[in-house]
Amino acid sequence: MATDIDFSKHANVLNMITEAQDSNSDMRQGVRDAKLFLNKRDGQWDPYAINKMNGRFRGTFDMCTPIVDQISGEIDQSDFSLKVAPISGESSMDTAKVYNGLIRNIKNISNFEQVSNSASRSNVIGGFDAVEVIQDYVDGNTMDQDLLIQHVPNAVDSVWFDLGSVKQDASDSRWGVKLISIPAAEYKESYPKGSDQSIGDDKQSEAFFNKADAVVIGKIYYKKKRSVELVEMTNGSVYEVDDDFEKVKDELEQAGITVQLKNNGEEKRRTRKSWRVHSRLFDGGKWLEDEVETVFDSIPLVPIYGNFEVFENKLIYFGKIEKLYDQQRILNYAMSRDIEDGALSPSPFYWMTDVQIEGNDYSKMNTDRHPVRTYNPDQEAPGAPMWSGGVQVSNGLQTTIANTQQMISASSNSFNALQGNANPNQSGIAGSQQIEQGNTGSIKWFESKKIMECQIGKILIPAIPRAYDSRRQVRIIEEDDTSSMVMLNDNIYDAESGQNVELNNLSKGLYGVTCEFGPAFNSQQKETTQAFLDMAAIDPSFLQQGKDIMLKNLAVPGMDQMAERAREELLNAGMIPESQWT
Repeated sequence: MATDIDFSKHANVLNMITEAQDSNSDMRQGVRDAKLFLNKRDGQWDPYAINKMNGRFRGTFDMCTPIVDQISGEIDQSDFSLKVAPISGESSMDTAKVYNGLIRNIKNISNFEQVSNSASRSNVIGGFDAVEVIQDYVDGNTMDQDLLIQHVPNAVDSVWFDLGSVKQDASDSRWGVKLISIPAAEYKESYPKGSDQSIGDDKQSEAFFNKADAVVIGKIYYKKKRSVELVEMTNGSVYEVDDDFEKVKDELEQAGITVQLKNNGEEKRRTRKSWRVHSRLFDGGKWLEDEVETVFDSIPLVPIYGNFEVFENKLIYFGKIEKLYDQQRILNYAMSRDIEDGALSPSPFYWMTDVQIEGNDYSKMNTDRHPVRTYNPDQEAPGAPMWSGGVQVSNGLQTTIANTQQMISASSNSFNALQGNANPNQSGIAGSQQIEQGNTGSIKWFESKKIMECQIGKILIPAIPRAYDSRRQVRIIEEDDTSSMVMLNDNIYDAESGQNVELNNLSKGLYGVTCEFGPAFNSQQKETTQAFLDMAAIDPSFLQQGKDIMLKNLAVPGMDQMAERAREELLNAGMIPESQWT
């Protein structure tokens, strides 16, 4: 595909989507198969076996869902945090703290914990899912928009990327599209001039029927080249020359801040090449809206891949379940047959003729336990009534069941200790070491989520100054979930210098972001408290110097207030360094 794509042509966009769908159809079908295997009724039975066992007992003895629950639960209980740090320019640690608090607030109002956990679980099952960063109003009564992060429903069918993208976070993608299924009545109301045509998909068959009548439209995000002019001011700040700069230029000059001059008298300006993401809505026949310039530098659709690899110029990905199909199906077959031969088989009984039974009551043979039984001789059936024993237990079936269960555990790296069923005769330390050793097999799923969240942070950093570009009060959230309000883009008159001082201007300087994962905050609190006590046992002054920190990590009502009192006491005593002042 050409480097320069004409995104203004509707036909080009449809062709790009079709190419992406055709190229990835096998991978996406694998994701669908895994989800159907786990979630669809009879999903763990193949059609051949269902027809073969027509009328016979078929049970599903699901050992795959607990494996997904275990891995997903481990991830849910971990804390993934984005850390913003200054890089260059007028960046500072104080502004980085505002970025960190603002990102936590964005995650909070987005209910991001549920969003990311849903995407992560879907990734463990099938190997793919996606989230989207958007700019929207959090509340209908607010005047300012916020950045939000939302889960993309049915991403396996609806999210497609540039075929040239080979990075796991799709950060190198020139375009990305999200297909949206809208009820037909809503479509006609929202887009009365639309073509009423749906955008095609790559599916060869449907797993479910009796679905609502809908029209599938698309929202494409694409990068457009742009030249950015930068100018350096006399106070050292660097501005992008745009409409926002023109608005504040006069105010800067009044404050004595002008464009910096070079030695030859020319203004310090330069032009750099950049990108800006645009978006546009369309259906299968035409554009539905004009293009819109977004606040993003990168495509705000972020995938999460499992077992990601690029091989023969093709993206390979799959989830945890795909390698367990055969073992789970064999277990279902063997267990169903074993139950049919046992619990569902006829009870042992006697064959008797009418002559032999006449005058005798055998209806309570199984309960009355009489040692002697009488019967009437029958010349046509010589001998005593004939005993018919029950079905014999198949040793082969029992071996197959045991072997299959072991294969599922081995293939999924899910053993008794990991599931909380450790040997009662081993020590707690030995059990913990066994769990930690087994958890190494789950690290790749943590890494997948880490890559997704880090890319979300990289999308947010350049978008935040554009989305929060006016003077407004916002909430920031600290790592311990305490919150406060700060004023962004504020100007305060400094009497000493006689100039206005800008506060919390997020457009100044460059910032980078990293993602870390570890125990959830409540677990960290317990670990911190225990570490304080351990250190205090060695050096009693350690507890005295950090009393406010220890109290803040005690999840007990009233400890926050006690931590504030302890901090004030330490501050008055000069025991808190200036770098830690708030």
